[in-house]
Amino acid sequence: MKTNRMIVKGIVITCLLSMLTTTLFAQKPNKSNHLQGANQEQTTLLLPGAPGTPPPPPPPPPPIPPATDLPDSQLPPPLNLPDITPEQQEKIHLAGLDHIKMMTPLHNQVREKKARLQTVLTSPSFDAKTADQVAEELGKIETGILKEMIRHDQALRNILSPQQQVVFDARPKPFLHRKR
Repeated sequence: MKTNRMIVKGIVITCLLSMLTTTLFAQKPNKSNHLQGANQEQTTLLLPGAPGTPPPPPPPPPPIPPATDLPDSQLPPPLNLPDITPEQQEKIHLAGLDHIKMMTPLHNQVREKKARLQTVLTSPSFDAKTADQVAEELGKIETGILKEMIRHDQALRNILSPQQQVVFDARPKPFLHRKR
């Protein structure tokens, strides 16, 4: 019986040690540990501006700002379609900007209605009639957004050639899979 306990203890200890070893090897090495092995003379010779050391690389160029003042989340995504011409790219870009101009007030209205609905739902004297009315208004705005997205999708499709339309149609439609 004692030997069985010792065998079980040995197996448990072996498992724990193997898990600890695996965990240690899975961790990324700390870069500061690699510098501890270098002696001080080597590190002092590598200072920038010291004779015999290469000059530091130039800083990367600043990113080119987009043509609009819109945040990246509102810029239309690239279509990545085959054989797209510069004229098509320009038309798609302009259609995307027009779409954003059309959608921004609608999205603002949705946020306003959701805030209004939150206020109605958390007020001390709940009014079901007002809550229903705000919910109906919110639904109408969201229906308008969906209709505008469909119109925009078809406008983009009409810019494309038949071969490009096949690729475009195979892409998932984000407005059909929106999270609410």
